[in-house]
Amino acid sequence: MTDLTEPTSPAPTVSVLIVAWQSGDHLARCLEALERQSRCDFEAIIVDNASSDGAVDRLVPRPWLRIDRADRNLGFAVANNRAAAQARGRYLVTLNPDAFAEPGWLAALVAAAERHPQAGSVGSVQLLDADPTAFDGVGDPLNAVGAAWRGGRLRPAHPISESAVFGVCAAAALYRREAFEAAGGFCERFFCFYEDVDLGMRLRLAGWTAVVTPGAVVRHVGSASAPSAFVLRYATRNRVWAFLRGMPGPVLAAGAVPAALILAAGALADTLTGRGTARWSALREALAGLPQTLAERQMIQDKRRVTTCEFARALTWSPFAYFRRGIDLRPLPDLPARVAAPPESAPRIVAVVVSYQPDEALDRVLDAALAQADRVVLVENGSAPDIQERLAKRAAGSGGRLTLIANPTNVGLATAQNQGLAAATADGADWILLQDDDSVPGDGMVATMIDTWQGLADRGRVGLLTPRLTDPEGTLRPRLLTARGRFDLARTPLQPGTIARNGLFAIASGSLIRAPVLEVVGRMDDRFFIDYIDVEFSLRLRRAGFEIVGVGDATLHHRLGEVKTARLLGRTKTMSTHEAWRRRTIHRNRVRVWRRHGTVSFGWLAFDVLAALYDVWKAIAYEDDKIAKLKAIGSGFLEGWRD
Repeated sequence: MTDLTEPTSPAPTVSVLIVAWQSGDHLARCLEALERQSRCDFEAIIVDNASSDGAVDRLVPRPWLRIDRADRNLGFAVANNRAAAQARGRYLVTLNPDAFAEPGWLAALVAAAERHPQAGSVGSVQLLDADPTAFDGVGDPLNAVGAAWRGGRLRPAHPISESAVFGVCAAAALYRREAFEAAGGFCERFFCFYEDVDLGMRLRLAGWTAVVTPGAVVRHVGSASAPSAFVLRYATRNRVWAFLRGMPGPVLAAGAVPAALILAAGALADTLTGRGTARWSALREALAGLPQTLAERQMIQDKRRVTTCEFARALTWSPFAYFRRGIDLRPLPDLPARVAAPPESAPRIVAVVVSYQPDEALDRVLDAALAQADRVVLVENGSAPDIQERLAKRAAGSGGRLTLIANPTNVGLATAQNQGLAAATADGADWILLQDDDSVPGDGMVATMIDTWQGLADRGRVGLLTPRLTDPEGTLRPRLLTARGRFDLARTPLQPGTIARNGLFAIASGSLIRAPVLEVVGRMDDRFFIDYIDVEFSLRLRRAGFEIVGVGDATLHHRLGEVKTARLLGRTKTMSTHEAWRRRTIHRNRVRVWRRHGTVSFGWLAFDVLAALYDVWKAIAYEDDKIAKLKAIGSGFLEGWRD
């Protein structure tokens, strides 16, 4: 053992465990990302598994880093257990050398662990390093046939809420030390692959849960898509061992035959492609270790603290999710109670305004926001140079109360909102007010919403407050779509003196969001660019257990799209409309929301399907450029389903 001196500093909160073997330049990049963490009370222990590439030797010494050099390749399981035995933190965080953490990653993991003391592990949102718009995995679902996978791998990445999962991927995961040690750490017989699945099963059997949290983000290189003989050997053998060791008896009995058939089918398919030797060898090795596996099973099952039904409910039973390698996130029913409430007196309000080619209404928006918020963040989305120059002068003369983020191009509404939300959160906001560049808050709008929130007995459930909307043309009806359950739907009037509860979604402009809620539900979906951003966020908020409340005494003067008047069969109709390109994004994004959150409210889903059909009818019956708009609607639908 070299380069491992006795530490003299106080024990940190977190010990980061890194197993290095032929890690190349990834290892240095991994440590550089750790050095940028917003949470600094950690140590890192590298176990070098007898690498020969010099990656460990090239590392820059750091006061928080210790290196343990093994004399041979111990494998992932043994090396992590060896690092854990030397660790001093109360949280053990496993991190692959090719996983690169975003600055808030460690803080988010610890915060989630402290919110959920029953969670034995907390997982990260893993993005592909080569393409961070795609998931590398979110949680590790486990099927009753013993197959586990990284949830959603290679699928388009999107924001998630803090959720329950079966287990976590050890490429970037936190383990509560007491849970890790009581479970016996990783099974050292596994060497590598499925050791985290096996540990997740044992933690589940012992009564611990697992969660993933949206703020813990890493970019992961991972292995190639085509498995090598090495991967086939260990993944196949260890899958069998984990299945036999961890599954409770009734689940084991139900899954044994299909598991055997699936493994045999895989081995036959590999035989046809020339890779059968590794697969059949792995199965023989799994059977050869059967006596020891069954002995270990007895000890594991004797310590079981959950019922078979409780364990089975955490599994992913859907064959579609199994074959599609889908994400399986479960809502945490008590999540709102675990999020800090804003202070009742003098909360800090930060307004976020997004502008793009604004007209004179923007000055009224900024005046109203500055009058009602402690600070305003204006995200200018690539408007003409003279506009940006004028706004820069206004920000410079605001005494620091107006901050300008000037994007050289239009990055989209969602990305711009996220820029503003990040700035507001960093500024210590308790509440964040979202504003469009043409929607003017009425006098006292923010104070009225805060006062209403303070008067609610169950205000801890509230995640978002929304005002009553009015527009000059009178096309907006002051209503809030609400639902008490998954199957009902109501258009609740929002008039002065009324409060609408159980809202389904709120228009972003005028929304007052509890800032700490963003930590557990995530921010806006950048891929949406524009349209349905607020719908998706609101339904995600509701799925996580938070409530949207409409406040009738608070008023926002809002403009919604282009308004036109048309006649059909002698009737005059005033309606909002959009150009063809907007029709494409609207229908693309609405289909994405249907697929992602349709089960949150079947009543809303039926309503929105009818709204989509009505939009088609409007284009046919009332509007110009019918063919272009219908084509745009069709292409949007197809794009939404292809995602």
